Amino acid sequence: MRLHTLALQAFGPFRTRQSIDFDTLSQGGLFLLHGATGAGKSTIFDAVCYALYGNVPGERHQTVLRSHHADPATLTQVELEFSMAGRRLRIVRTPQQERARRDKNGTTLAQAKASLEERHGEDSLGRAVWKPVTSTQQEVAREIEALLGMNRGQFCQVVLLPQGDFAKFLRAKAEDRATVLGRLFGTHRFRDIARWLTDHAKETGQRCDDARRAVLRDIDRIQDTAGAPIVDFVEQPAPTQDSIDTTHPAALAWAQAVHDNATGAHQAATAVLRDARAHHSTRESRAAQVRILAERQRRHRTAAEALAALQAQAPAFENLQATLERGRRAEQARPLIQALDDADRDHQQAQRAEAQARTRLPDTQRDATDENLTAAENRLKNDLGRLDALRHDEQRSDDLAGSLVKLEAELGQAQADHDEIADWLDQADNRRAEHTARIDRAHLAQIQADELAAALPPLERQLAAARRRDELATDIAKAQADVDRLKEAVIHSAAHARGIRDRRIDGMAGELASRLRPQEPCLVCGSPVHPRPATAAADHPSREDEARAEEAYQQADQACKQAEQDLVRLTAEATAAQELADGQTTADLQQRHRAAQQTHKDLLAAAADAVPANEELRTFDETRTTRTSELASLGRRIGDYRGRQETQSTEQEILTLRLSDALAGSPTIAARSAELTAEVEAIARARTAIQQVAVTAGNLERAGRAAAIEIAAAGFSTPEEARHAVITGAELAAKEGELDTWRTAQATHTATLQDPELAEAAAAEPADEQAAEADLTAAADRSEAAAIAESTSRARCQTLLDHIGDLTQNIGQFAPLLEEHHVAKHMADLAAGTSGDNQYRMHLEAYVLAARLEEVAKAANTRLGRMSSGRYLLSHTDARTSGRGRSGLGLEILDQWTGQTRDTATLSGGESFFASLALALGLADVVAQEAGGSRLDTLFIDEGFGSLDDETLEEVLEVLDELRSYSRTVGVVSHVADLRRRIPTQMQVRKSQDGSTVKAMATAPAY
Repeated sequence: MRLHTLALQAFGPFRTRQSIDFDTLSQGGLFLLHGATGAGKSTIFDAVCYALYGNVPGERHQTVLRSHHADPATLTQVELEFSMAGRRLRIVRTPQQERARRDKNGTTLAQAKASLEERHGEDSLGRAVWKPVTSTQQEVAREIEALLGMNRGQFCQVVLLPQGDFAKFLRAKAEDRATVLGRLFGTHRFRDIARWLTDHAKETGQRCDDARRAVLRDIDRIQDTAGAPIVDFVEQPAPTQDSIDTTHPAALAWAQAVHDNATGAHQAATAVLRDARAHHSTRESRAAQVRILAERQRRHRTAAEALAALQAQAPAFENLQATLERGRRAEQARPLIQALDDADRDHQQAQRAEAQARTRLPDTQRDATDENLTAAENRLKNDLGRLDALRHDEQRSDDLAGSLVKLEAELGQAQADHDEIADWLDQADNRRAEHTARIDRAHLAQIQADELAAALPPLERQLAAARRRDELATDIAKAQADVDRLKEAVIHSAAHARGIRDRRIDGMAGELASRLRPQEPCLVCGSPVHPRPATAAADHPSREDEARAEEAYQQADQACKQAEQDLVRLTAEATAAQELADGQTTADLQQRHRAAQQTHKDLLAAAADAVPANEELRTFDETRTTRTSELASLGRRIGDYRGRQETQSTEQEILTLRLSDALAGSPTIAARSAELTAEVEAIARARTAIQQVAVTAGNLERAGRAAAIEIAAAGFSTPEEARHAVITGAELAAKEGELDTWRTAQATHTATLQDPELAEAAAAEPADEQAAEADLTAAADRSEAAAIAESTSRARCQTLLDHIGDLTQNIGQFAPLLEEHHVAKHMADLAAGTSGDNQYRMHLEAYVLAARLEEVAKAANTRLGRMSSGRYLLSHTDARTSGRGRSGLGLEILDQWTGQTRDTATLSGGESFFASLALALGLADVVAQEAGGSRLDTLFIDEGFGSLDDETLEEVLEVLDELRSYSRTVGVVSHVADLRRRIPTQMQVRKSQDGSTVKAMATAPAY
């Protein structure tokens, strides 16, 4: 994958749209990404990751992606153009965010969107032609992951090499290292395999336990069915839970022996049952004969006793016969006696009704005759007629009372409204003065805000100058230190050059002598004879040495002069900034600036009150005019209310006097009418009761004369005697039935005593039925016990056969399950690293990760050797860790200078950096290959270079150059100033109060 362009807006610290041309940055192969802390360097990679995967690295949430500097109308958006597998693609993403409404009234929630397009050549005008691939987030995610062959975590680990994380990974424990490698290589499938093996072992163990329990259940059933006497008679012991795994083949022989013993017990029980049944049959015949004799003797004895009792009741039944004859005669007079009783009852009820009706009459009328009551009733009806004529006056009086109450309420409300408006108008002048003063204050605040707004820009320029002055103070101190250091270097290089020159001059004779050739003239004296030529010292400097020393001195002097010029420039800029800041401190200017801004804000808020204040004054004046008119109207209404109140009160008094005489103390005409109506009804009921008493008296006299004639004809002297002799029809039938039953029972018992069989039985000896039944019960119990024993033994034999069949089947299932479980348990223990055959205690996933880690170490060593000048190599080890730890994921450092291996924690800071960098690059290669061999042409390396010395830094940059030689683009994210000189292609991220911006520079600036 190669990145081409990235555009982002309202994203992180970037307020406006920023575009990054990776093609331009990639021309040099290696570029530097630098900027101040918090400027947004890492946000650029966040944007790349978000464009591809819809989320940022790590645990950050998407809601923090939107820039706090962005305008509400600007949507947060990321656009990335890249090439992959021969295709050029463009992806555009916008997260879920609040955006301004189109009508500019508030905001609305915009949903997240994503679109993927592919480039298909150019049109006739040379413009790129893009065709959509998909526009749904799920399909974009599937397409990207299919193209790259890796998930977001793998991409972040491979494309952005986080040195801090790999320094931790270098020194991590085996468990922590396994977590990282497992996430990158997706070895969870091997963990799933080990888990499946464990689950399979548990499953087979469960099935084996179930089968074992089934066998033991069958053995327990056999023991329970057979019983202890039969089981104890078997010579071999029964299999138990502890021995069933090894003794299950002999369990069937033991079960068969138990069944044989049970069969013998059944044969003995069958013989005992035959004897018991024969004895029971004999006793049953004897008991039947005794029962017949005893029954005949009881029947004869019972009949004799009953006949004697009936004969003793003969006098009572003769009296019953006489009573029945008198009842038949009294029955003839019973209707007239009943009519006499009914007439007497009606007369008494009429008398009681008359007495009750007279209690409802007034005291003066309770003893009045029927004629007097009639006259009183007519007078009351005349009074009721006069009351009906007064109902209209009563209604008018009620209406006037309600009207007066309503007038009183309306008059009170009108008076209260009149008083309230009068009070409001009394205070109106003061309130209007308050509104006018408020408007004046708003105008004054606007004037002051305009004056303060003109004073803010100079103050802001002073504050900017003070801040620049403070920044330059640090730069001046650093520049002064650089000048001092370079001056020392100049002095040192000058002394070194002079020393080289002096030593060369001192040894010039030897240098010249080295050029002498036999028979050639000397360059100094011209003699062709050289008897004693001088010899040059071993460390004599050459002309080249002197030239190099002089060149080093010139370079140091030039660098020192350049540094002095920079110091002068910085000092002059600082002086100008100090003058512009007027000598004030940054803190004081910041405080003045914040105070001025707050005051300006407060004044604008106060000035904004002018419009509502004027509106409220206009409303107040309109209200004042309206309330003045309302006050006059209320005065007129109050006068009208009082006139109507006086007229209606006079009419009400006249009607009240007219009604008071007719009501006679009652509250209303209706109440008085109800009283008179009740008196009329009471008199009418009394007159009716008096008339009914006279009628019932005549009826009673006629019934008495007719009853006396009929009673004398029936042979009775008085009605009471005849009434006492009367017997009802049901009673008469009952007494006649009782007499017939006595006569029939006497005849029946006489016939029973005359039966020959019963007479013969009565003459015999009394039958001993209890003894015969006891013998029969004993014989039956013996027979039943024998039958139960025989049935039990037969059922036991059959049940044992069934249990033996189940045992045979379950043992046949248990044996293969036991063997399967042993194999599954052994495989699960091997995969989990707990088996004794696993010497390294290495589980399956760790075994796979160990192979991956070994590949990573080999890939890392191809670069680590260069970075460490051939000294260090990473070594993977299978050694077991201390305690309960597992083996397989250990890393050691091989020091080739000493031939010893040591722990990675012993590396220094710089050594840890390039070791972790080599490890990161190696892991990136292996992960990319594991993900499908996708080529990653763009890598980012984040920080860590500050811990390297110059020589090691040079080695690391050479390794990065090698990455570039393979057509890879490497982006370095760093604060190290020396890298700005070594890496010419740079991209700078600048931050400000309005948000960050990106600037790309093809050539590094001078530092």
